[in-house]
Amino acid sequence: MPQGSKILVVEDEMIISMEIKQKLIAMGYVVTGQAITGESAIQKAGETQPDLVLMDIRLKGEMDGIAAAKRIIELYDLPIIFLTAHSDKATLESAISVSPSGYLLKPFKERELMTNIEMSLHKHRVKQKLKEDSTLTPSSGILNEISSLSPAVIVTSKSGTIEYSNPAALKMLKYSENDLVKKPFNSIIGEQEHTREADADARKSSGTHLVMPDQIALLQKTGETLPVTISLGLITGEAEEDIRTFYMLSEDESEDTSVSHLGPGMIQHLMRITAALKLPAFVLDKRMILSGYNSLFTDLARKVGISQYMLTRPMFETPNFTLFGDMQDLQEIFRSGDIDRKIKKFQKGGDIVFIQFTRIPLKRDDVTTHIATVMIDVTNEKKAIYEVERIKKVFSELFSSLEKLRSISQEMKIPLQTLIKTIYEDPNNKGDGNSDWGDRLLALLRELDLAWVKYSEVRDHIKET
Repeated sequence: MPQGSKILVVEDEMIISMEIKQKLIAMGYVVTGQAITGESAIQKAGETQPDLVLMDIRLKGEMDGIAAAKRIIELYDLPIIFLTAHSDKATLESAISVSPSGYLLKPFKERELMTNIEMSLHKHRVKQKLKEDSTLTPSSGILNEISSLSPAVIVTSKSGTIEYSNPAALKMLKYSENDLVKKPFNSIIGEQEHTREADADARKSSGTHLVMPDQIALLQKTGETLPVTISLGLITGEAEEDIRTFYMLSEDESEDTSVSHLGPGMIQHLMRITAALKLPAFVLDKRMILSGYNSLFTDLARKVGISQYMLTRPMFETPNFTLFGDMQDLQEIFRSGDIDRKIKKFQKGGDIVFIQFTRIPLKRDDVTTHIATVMIDVTNEKKAIYEVERIKKVFSELFSSLEKLRSISQEMKIPLQTLIKTIYEDPNNKGDGNSDWGDRLLALLRELDLAWVKYSEVRDHIKET
């Protein structure tokens, strides 16, 4: 039976998603989140760290469930169970290419769902145990030999996961050993900046791109690219599982490694202007990758736990980036091309901070290619508005109380006027001082009427201002 395993539900039909969530909770599972797009699924998988993902194949947005599942497996090595109403051969073959842990056709029964989940979790645990048993350890003789090599060396498993990096490689990449272990090797391989910019048009037209050996670069933890030459070697053993690949990395000194990561000139100028105005700002492209950002944004990102390296990854793969932008809102701006403004409230220690996010579509040939986001602290303005509203409420309550008092005084006038009339008309009251009481009461009523007239003038003046 389930023992509180954590599951992420990815389904673009919210009613179906809620039904699945209720079934999972009833069966004893913990639902860590729900997503309706492939991009948000990748983001939530990184943030919530589930044990398994239930993935609908057909999703809203540009990324389908198969592409999202492939990326989740590459990044987080999680078991995936596909949910689909489509059983055609093409869909099945595409799904199988990702090597999912299960495949369920809708509608499915609860027993089928539980069986698939438990089998998938069991197989994944066994797979992880085998991987751990076959991993090279620091005490291995071969690692002692690699560690002593002066060139930078990275060792990967048969699946391409990094198992070991010698001190020279860690120094070159500016990583700690724990940061690199179990990361896919291809996640630190990139393309030299000048080559990427020069071939941008060709990449758009062909959809694929060839990176030559002399154009390869490593992605350092700082987000910078480092041109390298890579030499390939093998570590072999008695069994096929013992085969590992090691990469010898030589820094290419002839290349200029100081190329700015800010991208095209327009974005660079925008970042300089926003930095001068002391406004954190960043620019995203359609892949949801940062094309530029200023130092103020870097400081903010660091404060919420986003490293410089993570700023080189797609937004939906970066934990905590939702603080700076919701995936579905950004995709809608790419579709509509409209400027968007939203104010978000943040808790900073014991204080409340209000930040206005202004998103400006950057267009080429009337098509949005990038979104520039500028952040403005509007805390003082919001607090001023709040204070005005508070004062308005105080005056409103005061006026309400005064109106009630005015109503009561009006009701009191009738018996007082009757009493005054009685005092003046009673012949027995003449000469005994009672008539003075009538005069006093009459003067009091007049003063009261004058006071309410002045009150009305003050009230109307305050309401006008």
